Amino acid sequence: MRTRPIYKIGAIVLSIVLIACGSGSTTDDADKINVLATTPMLGDFVNQIGGENINLTILMPLEADPHTYDPSPQDATKISDADIVFYVGLKYEPSALIKLVENTSNTDSVLVEVGEAINPIEFSEEGHDDHDDHKDHDDHDEEGHDDHDEEGHDDHDEEGHDDHDEEGHEGHEGHDHGAEDPHFWFDPARVAMAAELMMNQLIELDPSNSEAYKTAGDAYISELNELDATVSALIETVPSKNRKLITTHESLGYLEARYGVEVLTTIVPSLSSADEISPSQLVGVLDVIEDNDVKIIFVESEAPSVYAETIAEEANIKTVTGLWVETLRENQVYTDWITEQVELIVENLVDLP
Repeated sequence: MRTRPIYKIGAIVLSIVLIACGSGSTTDDADKINVLATTPMLGDFVNQIGGENINLTILMPLEADPHTYDPSPQDATKISDADIVFYVGLKYEPSALIKLVENTSNTDSVLVEVGEAINPIEFSEEGHDDHDDHKDHDDHDEEGHDDHDEEGHDDHDEEGHDDHDEEGHEGHEGHDHGAEDPHFWFDPARVAMAAELMMNQLIELDPSNSEAYKTAGDAYISELNELDATVSALIETVPSKNRKLITTHESLGYLEARYGVEVLTTIVPSLSSADEISPSQLVGVLDVIEDNDVKIIFVESEAPSVYAETIAEEANIKTVTGLWVETLRENQVYTDWITEQVELIVENLVDLP
């Protein structure tokens, strides 16, 4: 009987094993759920929970302005491939993108408006007088986070996003928010609420990996709660008389509501990100600065205002740049981002006369 050399048999067996392993790896990857997040901020939240168990696509690049993002045909393909889509909502993303999500996602896709589940606060057209209603946030547990499914995220069509067009985004010269503030990432406790929502949605959609999602989600929520305490401690280092500022546009409402940093007014009217201001509004900002002895205007990196320097020069106060309010930077995670923004604010307020 003729026998084959043992090394040849070994090579054949090894080849079969390698082929099988490669095939299995591809299958495993294909079996992962496809998760799409509209913004890098949301993408980081869900990535902390899903990790290697999901195929994550983040629609907007880091440099995009979330308010005026113009979706591409490639975005339609990404949306149609997604098993679940997380978006901020609260009229944060442009209406064109929301319509694309609603019309392009396949019938089995789950659409989750994160902003509606985090107990959003309202914008104030009267200069933030109503934020006192939101200053006590120690009752997050009482608000309930287990009822996200009851609130429903599959009924977005019923809740309606068709009214985005009524706000108008023509020409991308400005984006009008809705009545509720979408910038909840300035409150780590509310980010924890978003993380819990995402964790529960992933578990429901992909029960085979429920233990991994639960473990990662609980760890992330714990980290966010610790971050909440850290941010509070940082703000406490600023004398109470110095905890007042002016920003480019309405974006720090949650920082104000939770930690007592008073945003006296904004250069751009609070419900818009367009860099437009009337003469009367300009005078109004100057009056606020004089009446409250404001020393600083914080200029947002994503929404720099041509009026900031003019107002600062007229009022003889300084501007501070480098405040990011909408998106992460390259290789940055949320926990580092929020710490960086709070430290910038604190270091410029703490030693004011």
